[in-house]
Amino acid sequence: MTTIATTFSRQIGSPRTAYQICSRKTYLKRFRYFIEHSDWDERIIALEERANKICVGVIMTAVLSFVPVLVKVFLR
Repeated sequence: MTTIATTFSRQIGSPRTAYQICSRKTYLKRFRYFIEHSDWDERIIALEERANKICVGVIMTAVLSFVPVLVKVFLR
């Protein structure tokens, strides 16, 4: 089991320093709770149109960067 102690560096050594020890199961439970009880999927669907435009832009940039290479290859 992996444990992680979290604190701020300015609090190290002070008598009131509190350490939070978390196991992997705790992280998995928190992640599962987030997936089940948040609206992350609705947020992604709402941003789908913007993401599609970004993807098309990336594809067009890649195509335009390869055009000179392809022209040289086909003209040989």
